[in-house]
Amino acid sequence: MDVIWDFDGTLFDTYPGMMAALRAVLAGYGDQRTTEELLVAAKQDSVRAILRDFAQTHPDATLAGLDQAYHAKEHDTNLQPLPYPGARTALDAVVKAGGRNFLWTHRDDVAWRLLDRNNLRGLFAGGTTISMHFARKPNPESLLYLQREFGLSATGRSWWGTAR
Repeated sequence: MDVIWDFDGTLFDTYPGMMAALRAVLAGYGDQRTTEELLVAAKQDSVRAILRDFAQTHPDATLAGLDQAYHAKEHDTNLQPLPYPGARTALDAVVKAGGRNFLWTHRDDVAWRLLDRNNLRGLFAGGTTISMHFARKPNPESLLYLQREFGLSATGRSWWGTAR
Protein backbone atom coordinates (compact mmCIF):
# COMPACT_ATOMS: atom_id res chain seq x y z
CA MET A 1 0.00 0.00 0.00
CA ASP A 2 1.30 3.44 -0.94
CA VAL A 3 0.40 6.37 1.33
CA ILE A 4 0.43 10.09 0.55
CA TRP A 5 1.02 12.14 3.69
CA ASP A 6 0.30 15.78 4.39
CA PHE A 7 2.99 17.42 6.51
CA ASP A 8 1.38 20.12 8.69
CA GLY A 9 -0.93 18.75 11.33
CA THR A 10 -0.61 15.17 10.07
CA LEU A 11 3.04 14.16 10.41
CA PHE A 12 4.35 17.20 12.30
CA ASP A 13 2.72 19.28 15.02
CA THR A 14 3.17 22.62 13.28
CA TYR A 15 -0.24 24.11 14.10
CA PRO A 16 0.81 25.84 17.34
CA GLY A 17 3.50 27.83 15.52
CA MET A 18 1.25 28.45 12.52
CA MET A 19 -1.58 29.76 14.69
CA ALA A 20 0.75 31.93 16.79
CA ALA A 21 2.03 33.53 13.58
CA LEU A 22 -1.47 33.99 12.15
CA ARG A 23 -2.74 35.48 15.40
CA ALA A 24 0.19 37.92 15.60
CA VAL A 25 -0.25 39.12 12.00
CA LEU A 26 -4.01 39.59 12.23
CA ALA A 27 -3.83 41.18 15.69
CA GLY A 28 -1.63 43.83 14.11
CA TYR A 29 -4.74 44.86 12.17
CA GLY A 30 -6.99 44.77 15.24
CA ASP A 31 -8.39 41.27 14.77
CA GLN A 32 -9.61 39.92 18.12
CA ARG A 33 -9.98 36.20 17.32
CA THR A 34 -8.24 33.81 19.66
CA THR A 35 -5.67 31.28 18.56
CA GLU A 36 -8.26 28.56 19.16
CA GLU A 37 -10.82 30.30 16.94
CA LEU A 38 -8.24 30.68 14.19
CA LEU A 39 -7.29 27.01 14.48
CA VAL A 40 -10.92 25.95 13.98
CA ALA A 41 -11.18 28.23 10.94
CA ALA A 42 -7.87 26.99 9.50
CA LYS A 43 -8.90 23.35 9.83
CA GLN A 44 -12.25 24.08 8.18
CA ASP A 45 -10.55 25.79 5.24
CA SER A 46 -6.92 26.98 5.28
CA VAL A 47 -4.63 29.71 6.58
CA ARG A 48 -4.55 31.14 3.07
CA ALA A 49 -8.36 31.35 3.00
CA ILE A 50 -8.34 33.18 6.35
CA LEU A 51 -5.80 35.67 5.01
CA ARG A 52 -7.75 36.07 1.76
CA ASP A 53 -11.04 36.69 3.55
CA PHE A 54 -9.38 39.11 5.95
CA ALA A 55 -7.82 41.08 3.09
CA GLN A 56 -11.21 41.32 1.37
CA THR A 57 -12.82 42.90 4.43
CA HIS A 58 -9.96 45.15 5.56
CA PRO A 59 -9.04 47.89 3.08
CA ASP A 60 -5.69 48.51 4.80
CA ALA A 61 -4.58 44.90 4.21
CA THR A 62 -3.63 43.06 1.03
CA LEU A 63 -3.42 39.33 0.57
CA ALA A 64 0.18 39.63 -0.65
CA GLY A 65 1.17 41.70 2.38
CA LEU A 66 -0.63 39.44 4.85
CA ASP A 67 0.82 36.34 3.22
CA GLN A 68 4.36 37.73 3.35
CA ALA A 69 4.00 38.81 6.98
CA TYR A 70 2.48 35.47 7.96
CA HIS A 71 5.24 33.40 6.33
CA ALA A 72 7.98 35.51 7.89
CA LYS A 73 6.40 35.21 11.33
CA GLU A 74 5.61 31.50 10.88
CA HIS A 75 9.23 30.83 9.97
CA ASP A 76 10.25 32.34 13.32
CA THR A 77 7.57 30.59 15.40
CA ASN A 78 7.99 27.13 13.86
CA LEU A 79 11.73 26.57 13.98
CA GLN A 80 11.61 23.26 15.85
CA PRO A 81 8.32 21.46 15.17
CA LEU A 82 8.30 17.81 16.14
CA PRO A 83 6.66 14.84 14.49
CA TYR A 84 3.56 13.48 16.18
CA PRO A 85 4.37 10.52 18.42
CA GLY A 86 2.74 8.04 16.01
CA ALA A 87 4.40 9.35 12.85
CA ARG A 88 7.45 7.07 12.81
CA THR A 89 5.36 4.01 13.68
CA ALA A 90 2.89 4.73 10.88
CA LEU A 91 5.61 5.43 8.31
CA ASP A 92 7.54 2.29 9.34
CA ALA A 93 4.38 0.18 9.09
CA VAL A 94 3.82 1.26 5.49
CA VAL A 95 7.40 0.37 4.53
CA LYS A 96 7.31 -2.95 6.42
CA ALA A 97 4.11 -3.86 4.56
CA GLY A 98 5.92 -3.30 1.25
CA GLY A 99 4.39 0.10 0.59
CA ARG A 100 5.84 3.52 -0.06
CA ASN A 101 5.34 6.86 1.70
CA PHE A 102 4.97 10.10 -0.25
CA LEU A 103 4.87 13.71 0.91
CA TRP A 104 2.28 16.25 -0.30
CA THR A 105 2.72 19.66 1.28
CA HIS A 106 2.33 23.38 0.76
CA ARG A 107 5.57 23.86 2.67
CA ASP A 108 8.78 24.53 0.83
CA ASP A 109 11.80 22.25 1.09
CA VAL A 110 12.01 22.91 4.83
CA ALA A 111 9.63 19.93 5.11
CA TRP A 112 12.37 17.64 3.77
CA ARG A 113 14.91 19.22 6.16
CA LEU A 114 12.61 18.58 9.12
CA LEU A 115 12.11 14.99 8.00
CA ASP A 116 15.91 14.66 7.74
CA ARG A 117 16.48 16.19 11.19
CA ASN A 118 14.06 13.69 12.70
CA ASN A 119 15.48 10.70 10.78
CA LEU A 120 12.27 10.20 8.80
CA ARG A 121 13.24 11.21 5.27
CA GLY A 122 14.57 7.75 4.43
CA LEU A 123 11.05 6.41 4.88
CA PHE A 124 9.79 8.44 1.88
CA ALA A 125 9.99 7.39 -1.76
CA GLY A 126 9.30 10.94 -2.94
CA GLY A 127 6.86 13.77 -2.72
CA THR A 128 5.91 17.30 -3.69
CA THR A 129 6.46 20.67 -2.05
CA ILE A 130 5.36 24.17 -2.94
CA SER A 131 8.86 24.69 -4.39
CA MET A 132 7.80 22.48 -7.31
CA HIS A 133 5.22 25.12 -8.31
CA PHE A 134 2.17 22.88 -8.52
CA ALA A 135 -1.26 24.42 -8.05
CA ARG A 136 -2.31 24.61 -4.40
CA LYS A 137 -4.55 22.03 -2.76
CA PRO A 138 -7.24 20.96 -3.40
CA ASN A 139 -6.16 21.11 -7.07
CA PRO A 140 -5.00 17.53 -7.85
CA GLU A 141 -2.05 18.60 -10.02
CA SER A 142 0.62 17.44 -7.57
CA LEU A 143 -1.24 14.20 -6.83
CA LEU A 144 -1.42 13.47 -10.55
CA TYR A 145 2.32 14.13 -10.74
CA LEU A 146 2.95 11.60 -7.94
CA GLN A 147 0.69 9.12 -9.69
CA ARG A 148 2.56 9.46 -12.99
CA GLU A 149 6.07 9.74 -11.55
CA PHE A 150 5.81 6.82 -9.13
CA GLY A 151 3.14 4.64 -10.75
CA LEU A 152 0.61 5.11 -7.97
CA SER A 153 -2.73 3.42 -8.42
CA ALA A 154 -5.78 5.63 -8.58
CA THR A 155 -7.98 2.74 -7.48
CA GLY A 156 -7.29 1.25 -4.13
CA ARG A 157 -3.62 0.78 -3.32
CA SER A 158 -2.98 4.39 -2.34
CA TRP A 159 -4.57 6.42 0.44
CA TRP A 160 -4.26 9.58 2.46
CA GLY A 161 -2.46 9.02 5.76
CA THR A 162 -2.88 10.50 9.21
CA ALA A 163 -0.39 9.77 11.97
CA ARG A 164 -2.38 11.27 14.82
